[in-house]
Amino acid sequence: MRLFIAIPLPPDVAASAASALPDLPGIRLVHPELMHVTLAFLGATPEERLADVVAAVSEAASGQARFAASLEGIGRFPPTGVPRIVWLGIGAGATEAGNLAILVRRALASREIPFDGKAFRPHLTLGRVKENADRPTARAIAAASERVRLPPLRFDVGELLIFESVLSPKGARYTARAAVPLRAGGVG
Repeated sequence: MRLFIAIPLPPDVAASAASALPDLPGIRLVHPELMHVTLAFLGATPEERLADVVAAVSEAASGQARFAASLEGIGRFPPTGVPRIVWLGIGAGATEAGNLAILVRRALASREIPFDGKAFRPHLTLGRVKENADRPTARAIAAASERVRLPPLRFDVGELLIFESVLSPKGARYTARAAVPLRAGGVG
């Protein structure tokens, strides 16, 4: 199984986020039903380790109360030059999301569950620039992203999902393998 742990988005927030960028040549926009904020990417994980992953996420979730979050401010990776990814940042709730990423990663490490150790950057991917996009197309995508004005998209974070990702030529398909509630308290 190819797994990752994420903060899910309410469908209305995902739909609003998905409409932020115009559909331009050279970019693959993320479908609203696939939008999430990744806290940890595990990659290939044996099926028999799923219970350990759920236990790790449950431990991490018990250390964080529910919280309010917002998506705001468009950006890109890398921040200069030819973009590869266009994203919305997390405004409100960024500290809590960062804390969750630390707690999740710490709990995974304590159970010797491998994960991608790249630094957590609180964001929601809106689109990926196609590998075959030429420089003028990539520059047009960068310019279009800089023109986007979107009011903050507010939502409550009350659970984490453990997703299985299956890749195919038609794109990724995500299936929630487990939902883990955050600690009671906070918003909600």
